[in-house]
Amino acid sequence: MKLLEDLNSQQREAVTISPGPVLVLAGPGSGKTRVLAHRIAYLVDHFGVQPKEIMAMTFTNRAAREMAGRVAQLLDKADALHPVSKGGVSLGTFHALCARLLRRESDLLPVSREFVIFNESDQHTLVRQALKEINLDPKQVQPGKVHGMISRAKNELIELEAFEADTYFAEIARRVYQRYQQLLLSNNALDFDDLLLWAVRLFREHDDLLTKYHR
Repeated sequence: MKLLEDLNSQQREAVTISPGPVLVLAGPGSGKTRVLAHRIAYLVDHFGVQPKEIMAMTFTNRAAREMAGRVAQLLDKADALHPVSKGGVSLGTFHALCARLLRRESDLLPVSREFVIFNESDQHTLVRQALKEINLDPKQVQPGKVHGMISRAKNELIELEAFEADTYFAEIARRVYQRYQQLLLSNNALDFDDLLLWAVRLFREHDDLLTKYHR
């Protein structure tokens, strides 16, 4: 069977198991992306799952492109990879898919549907501006270190209200965090960490939204 070619026995087991939760643990270079691509194709071809009911997330754009190409080849159906709005598989990086979600549900956000995503350079510029606005010299306080603390907090889903300032530097970071977020919103912008943070927040706060995307 074409969908199972070039797979070892363990990979075949992961690909062909009945639809439902499956955990695959494997090291770098062991073929995880290949298994996911074959799994998607097998769900569509063998189990009759509709492409629009499948979402596949990767860490990198390269992995997303690789997976998309493999699925298209396996199914011989380019239309299977159209966005969900066109009835196809929703496939991309965590950040890209979260950004797509947030634009769809922008009515629930403090930014508009046309929000911009600030890159690392933009973020550092904003941190330096925030430092100056709270009367701290960016030459005396390392902006990169402050931004790193804010970014780690966001990645741990720690919003400003829950940010613990247990050291002098953490207190500086907390004050910058507050002004930094205000500056982002005034620019109708989110940073990369916000894409994940807001996606989780929407699902936590809106059960109807979670139910909608579970379907």
